[in-house]
Amino acid sequence: MARVLYCWELGGGYGHTAAFLPIAQQLKSLGHEVVFALKDLEYADTWLAADHFCYLQAPIRWPDSRPQAPASSYPGILQNAGYTDKTGLLTRVKAWECLYRHVSPDLIVCDHSPTALLAARKFDTPRAGFGTGFFSPPRISPMPNIRPWLRVSDKALNIIESQVLNTTNSVLERLNTPPLRILADLLEFTEDFICTFPELDHYRQYRNANYWGPTILQTDGMEPIWPSVGAEKIFVYLHPEYPGLEVLLKQLRASPWSILAHIPGTTPVFIEKNSSANLHITPQPVIISAAAKQCDLAVCHGGVATLSAFLLSGKPLLALPFQLEQLISAQNLATLGAGTYIAAESKNPNYKTAVTELLRHSKHTQTAQQFADKYAGFSSAQQASDIAKRCEMLMKDAYIKGNS
Repeated sequence: MARVLYCWELGGGYGHTAAFLPIAQQLKSLGHEVVFALKDLEYADTWLAADHFCYLQAPIRWPDSRPQAPASSYPGILQNAGYTDKTGLLTRVKAWECLYRHVSPDLIVCDHSPTALLAARKFDTPRAGFGTGFFSPPRISPMPNIRPWLRVSDKALNIIESQVLNTTNSVLERLNTPPLRILADLLEFTEDFICTFPELDHYRQYRNANYWGPTILQTDGMEPIWPSVGAEKIFVYLHPEYPGLEVLLKQLRASPWSILAHIPGTTPVFIEKNSSANLHITPQPVIISAAAKQCDLAVCHGGVATLSAFLLSGKPLLALPFQLEQLISAQNLATLGAGTYIAAESKNPNYKTAVTELLRHSKHTQTAQQFADKYAGFSSAQQASDIAKRCEMLMKDAYIKGNS
């Protein structure tokens, strides 16, 4: 039996833990132990208790209230995560080192965990990347602008990257560990599990990667129950924090469609205020695979997993991103031709018109169906099995190398 340590350090939402859970279950079935080091423990027991997985608090930077400039590159993300504070970064790296010594993993899997990666450089343990690829940028210097609609000079990108690299190498020097040549060397993986399709890759113009397909969240939940009023079925999956939510719901109530909206964490008062004969709202999870098969169109924020679930069923989408990662995914969706998006900054957005246009023009549905046909052989269960077996091989190879 070997031990896998899954690390999640940056980013939000329970999707990180949920995405790796099927792989962890496969690894457990192969006889291995999986330990989770998580940024946020709030939903840890919900996801991990049934399989008796051990979970720990990941060493993270405590957030403060100081405003941060929007990151224009991956080094900018690190800068906002404390990578210009040598003392704080050194402390977190040492905390990760202590965790590694206590857990003694045979494989370290990093899901948006740059400091875990930095600490792992002192160990011979193989390490793997895991995620949609947004936090696994191309290995170039300077790393590319992730807001291409804004003009950011190479000089500006270089300045931020140099600052982050200097801090990182200063910490490595304190730890008697060789420095990084360029910042991209931090992302040295034995295997990088980029879990998306090429069309939805955030850095698709920069690399020719080995894509493992999306980790589609297969939650337990209720079967979709559609309002009896309305023609086409529209499925909505949005968070209550979305700033345009009530405007969207108001416009949908005045539409001719049958709408089922899953809004997690919403209150009975909100539901009563915003529901109608053709619009039902539920805070309870809905089985996404069933909703994707039954609906005519979906509205979501634009996360890769949700986009993929509906595209694999041949359904067009309206994406309403309010995070950078979602925005780039939404732009890829529009480029593909299987949907469109409305940016969070849009003034007086007309959601109803956007949905009407998507339904009226069959080209969007046809493109989504072509995507579904192209990837008809994709299986989430097979993907989890393949990644788990590759993890097992990484550990076996490291064991053979260590004993040779």
